[in-house]
Amino acid sequence: MAKNFKSLYDAVSDESALNQSWFCVEESTPGVLGDPVDASFFFTRAGGSVDHQQPKQSSDHRSGRHNRDIIKEKKTTSWSIPTYVNIDTTQGSATSAEVEPAIRTMWKALLGYEDTAAGALYDPRLDPSITFSLYENGGKFATQLPSCFVEGMSFSAPGDSTATMDWSGGAADRFRVGIGKSTISNDGGNTITLATAAEAKRFPKGAKVMLVKYSDGLTRSTDTPNGSYRLVSDVNTATGVVTLDGAALADADGTVGGGILISYAEPESPTGIADIQTGLVGSMDINGLGGNVACMRSFSLEFANNLERVNYCYGTAALATPFYNIGGRLDISVSVEMNLNDNTGEWLYDLDTFTSQDLEFILGDASGRHLKIEMPKCIFDVPSVTYPESGSVPFSADGMAFETVSGGDEITVSYL
Repeated sequence: MAKNFKSLYDAVSDESALNQSWFCVEESTPGVLGDPVDASFFFTRAGGSVDHQQPKQSSDHRSGRHNRDIIKEKKTTSWSIPTYVNIDTTQGSATSAEVEPAIRTMWKALLGYEDTAAGALYDPRLDPSITFSLYENGGKFATQLPSCFVEGMSFSAPGDSTATMDWSGGAADRFRVGIGKSTISNDGGNTITLATAAEAKRFPKGAKVMLVKYSDGLTRSTDTPNGSYRLVSDVNTATGVVTLDGAALADADGTVGGGILISYAEPESPTGIADIQTGLVGSMDINGLGGNVACMRSFSLEFANNLERVNYCYGTAALATPFYNIGGRLDISVSVEMNLNDNTGEWLYDLDTFTSQDLEFILGDASGRHLKIEMPKCIFDVPSVTYPESGSVPFSADGMAFETVSGGDEITVSYL
């Protein structure tokens, strides 16, 4: 059901966390918010967040015993989004359509290379180079993040729970955007004059907005059709005037139907993939164990991109173009938990001698749509085995993925 912006604007209740939804779109021009479309929506678990700060300190001007003013420092913006692994298993063959576009964008931003010829394949043969826009939409307010990048991801596949991916990264800035109403005709120009001047504070310069008819709270103005929005180019909080980019407005008359709403950008009919791969079907192959692992208690990966944030340029309050550089090596840590038995006991000998291991992990039905992770050269630390008071004897093997040849083949992630 489409969101009713009239109801949200008129409601006197506080914002509800249940309204949170996320959209992700790759930026065609780094630093400029991309326009989200219906397919930019993706399902997330609870707990996604944005941390935006601009530290300050009291000025050390000589002003007697009393603090008088402040010194502002650079803005910092970080985000984290927890997701399940969703794959459209109704697809008859391997195509990129089995994965949400937002998740494809984040894999590309994490590893660098994408191939969608048959399914969706990702590996680190290329350095990450893209940026994307994130939209965290609520009910009354939304958060918009331009120039996002992925700094890390935690992948977890426990044997007794559901597989998850927890993404994290940075952004150039943060805009908090709300909903306002105009009751005058705004046609013929590029400004929206709000009925209440203070509402202009809900529309910061640089944000993406749309116009919605107040009469039903659903109908989009032809000035901002679904998937096409306007950028706030200026705002006057004293007069309540918000200036928009683009052509002169032609469908923004607030004198009819009770008014015209200006709101944060949101696609009209968000569509995502809600087909959670739980881990009830899947497999794990390790060459040192002779192939298939009979019982894996858990498998996890930790990706660290080690990017350098470009937060040191003169004349800017936030990150500057190109927003990030490759600061260090791509670190991929792997952890496998199994029980001690005849086979794993022999495998521990290989780990004690740092013999490299070839790992293949499959989440889902290998004969249908599934996720496959390949790491041809994993070298593990010497593991410790501790006997518990009772029950089986579990142990964890922790290591790192390495490339086998020059060019970055330490990991390949495929949706097949």
